[in-house]
Amino acid sequence: EVHKRVGDKARIIWGAAIDPDYEGKINVLIVATGVRSKQILGKITEEEIKKRQGVDIIK
Repeated sequence: EVHKRVGDKARIIWGAAIDPDYEGKINVLIVATGVRSKQILGKITEEEIKKRQGVDIIK
C-alpha cells in the first residue's frame, strides 16, 4: 500500500521482527526523507527550511 501512495522515485526500505509480547499487535515506523510537501512543511521559504532543519539544500 505504501508503494501506491508515494512517488515513482521513492526508495522504500523495510524490515520486520516478531515480538511475542505484542500478542497480535503490530508496531509501524515510517521514516520519510526529502519531503517538500506544503501540507507537511507549510508555506515557508527554502531559506526557512534550511534554518529549521539545520541542513544545506543542494540542487
